Amino acid sequence: MRKFLAILGVILMLTATAAAKSVRTPEGNMPRVQWAVVESTAGDMPLIAEMGARILAPTTADEAGTYALYGALERDNPNLMRLLEIYANDEAYRIHSTSEAFQQYRAERLPYLAGLKILPVNGIVLEQKASGVGTSVRTYRFEIAPSNLATFQRIISAEAIRAVREDSGVMGAFVTAEQPRPNFIHTMIIFVNEASAQKYFASEAYRAYRRQVAPLIQVEQRFDYQPTQIPLSEKF
Repeated sequence: MRKFLAILGVILMLTATAAAKSVRTPEGNMPRVQWAVVESTAGDMPLIAEMGARILAPTTADEAGTYALYGALERDNPNLMRLLEIYANDEAYRIHSTSEAFQQYRAERLPYLAGLKILPVNGIVLEQKASGVGTSVRTYRFEIAPSNLATFQRIISAEAIRAVREDSGVMGAFVTAEQPRPNFIHTMIIFVNEASAQKYFASEAYRAYRRQVAPLIQVEQRFDYQPTQIPLSEKF
């Protein structure tokens, strides 16, 4: 009986692992990652979103090197959208950003654009389910003392991987570091729904992770988002 349970445990572990994957290029490298913070003039974000869906989405779907564009509107500021952009490499980003569709989108968006910030980052952990749709998003910004950075990255990386591979409600967990300031960490977690998010944050595994990292964090910001629809990319 014990042998059977041990074998069953291994099968379940392998199944859970197979349902998740790390975002990597075909060569096994970390892809190019950046954050885009888009701010619209008051009340005009739906227009910008409609332009993106109408102009960009059809061509972006055909860009093999544009791995993922995951974004949502802030709950307390519906004029602000934060996007996590993942590209195979610099060339893939160049193809995307210089495409005819992107130029059209940029021109049509301009009258409604109040602000745009592009933040280049390095991927630390980019982990997601193999497929599915997420409807609830959280992002965090941490400032870590440089002397604690290696420890913090090790702990948060382990939790990101564990959460995606073991928690059915966690669709993706992405940990990134600012390129000029690697001790500034930006993360995104995508959940199946809000109930899944609340279950995760109440779990003992998450609480144990928080106990470990709490002494390492100097500054923390949390951003909540409106309900959304994020189909997970299957390009990598």
